[in-house]
Amino acid sequence: MKFTLLAISDSDKHFASACEEYVKRLGRDLTIKTVKPVKWDSQAQIILRDTENIIQILEKDFGGWHKVMMSVMGTQMDTFAFHQYCYTQEKILFIIGGPYGLDETKISDHVDTKISLGSLTMPHGLAKLVLLEQIYRIETIQRGKKYHY
Repeated sequence: MKFTLLAISDSDKHFASACEEYVKRLGRDLTIKTVKPVKWDSQAQIILRDTENIIQILEKDFGGWHKVMMSVMGTQMDTFAFHQYCYTQEKILFIIGGPYGLDETKISDHVDTKISLGSLTMPHGLAKLVLLEQIYRIETIQRGKKYHY
């Protein structure tokens, strides 16, 4: 199974060491691609330009991948449902938008589904950490390993 996390992010410094631990544990099964957010213009322009940047990356680099946008409006699932969902795919790409999110109407034609980590608002770095932890957890389930020792 191949996972890629595509995130619009400036800095995840508050969560960096925890994220790095999951990246190390997942090894070659995980790739993280970070895109710098647009920093000028109005909020609406930032959302539009970040969305256009992500769409370009999806079209150029991720043909044949199953694309999942992380969205508060997405489907919520428990860890076991998340495991079952992910392991029906060969290559899965998770997308985390920028500080203002992405234009979900515009990007909908470019993603396969939307998944929510919950209805609480959280910093993007924390969302990245939670997603990495869940990917690691489903990897341990898939391999039949214990998560807690």
